[in-house]
Amino acid sequence: MAQMDERLLFALRGIRDGTWVYGKDTGNNDLLGNYCVDLGLSYHSGIPTRGRIPCRVVHGGQPWGCEVHALSRFIKGFIKVFLLYFTVHLTPPLLFKRSKLAQNPVGSLQHILKASIRSSTFLATFITLIWYSICLTRTRIGHQLLGVNQKILDDTLGPLIGSAMCGLSLLIENQHRRGEMALYVVPRALFSLTERLIGPWHRRGRWWEPKLAEMMEIIVFAGSVTTVVGAMYKEKEMVRSSARGILGWIMKYELKEESSEHLK
Repeated sequence: MAQMDERLLFALRGIRDGTWVYGKDTGNNDLLGNYCVDLGLSYHSGIPTRGRIPCRVVHGGQPWGCEVHALSRFIKGFIKVFLLYFTVHLTPPLLFKRSKLAQNPVGSLQHILKASIRSSTFLATFITLIWYSICLTRTRIGHQLLGVNQKILDDTLGPLIGSAMCGLSLLIENQHRRGEMALYVVPRALFSLTERLIGPWHRRGRWWEPKLAEMMEIIVFAGSVTTVVGAMYKEKEMVRSSARGILGWIMKYELKEESSEHLK
């Protein structure tokens, strides 16, 4: 959704791992040089020996500055994602709440449109914040105001501050969606943490490591499914409405039998 050219991404990774160094020819001139030509800029604009990567290159050739680039990213992101979110918010009522949708189609459609606009604004803001935070860090504040070393701005501070600031876009979503986002993000954060801590030992290639990892995945998955299915039988209110609707449809006969036994 951020529409970032992979050549720019590879250049940033090169700055991080030392294969792209400002002020030196490391043999990677063609990486951003050809990208600049594609943008209608000179080949020399993307050569590391010329110094920092110009903002215009980061902006995909857009010449009107960081603020205009951030605004254009917001508009493009909103338009691109709106249809996706509209489908996401429309599908559950069509599948599980058709009677309510038929009784009040105008009110239901207004609610779906409002939720779609809010979610689209969230993701567009997410994209805008990460782009503009990096621009502020690497250019407006870090380079122009404070004169910080450009390598530090590009390989550490820019990505760090951009990644931290973009999370604030979640405040646009309602409380219910924030909880869903937390459940989506936390496992990935744990994976990233464990990969950094355990990765050096895991990559030694011992035969039992893949088998142990697979077994642990199965145990965690089985425990998670057992918890959710158990809640459907005993305390259905603990399950989120979206998951409850899907599981209720899948397990409708089992839940009916359970209810009948309780009545007896």
